[in-house]
Formats: sequence, structure tokens, C-alpha cells
Amino acid sequence: MSDKLTFEEANKKLEETVSKMENGNLTLQQSVEEYSKACELLAYCMNELETYKGEIIDINERIQKIKNGECEFNV
Repeated sequence: MSDKLTFEEANKKLEETVSKMENGNLTLQQSVEEYSKACELLAYCMNELETYKGEIIDINERIQKIKNGECEFNV
């Protein structure tokens, strides 16, 4: 999976892949290939979400420290 792919692009591709699979017009081989692609896209999206979750936790911790007077507010 390319690191240049945005979360939104990967999510859209994942939705398209799942739609292809749900359509039921694929051969077994095509289904396996689409399933593999879907798994890679899902892993990529989950990794992106986990990364941003960490950033949000860090931001919330800084906010709490500012509220508690433990550090200064710098913009």
C-alpha cells in the first residue's frame, strides 16, 4: 500500500472493492484478489486511524496540562 494514498482515498477504494465483492459477479479467483486488496486497504485505514488517535490523545494531554497550569500556552 502506497504511503501517498490518503485515508479518504483508501477508504473510497475499500468501499468500491467491497461493492464489487457484494455484487456477486466475480469469479472465485477475482473474489480472492478483491478480498486480498480489501484486507490491505483495511489494514492501511486502521493504521491511519491509530496514528491520528495517538495525535488526538497527545493534544488532549497538552490541553489538560495547560488547564492545570503545568505548562504555558504557546501558539
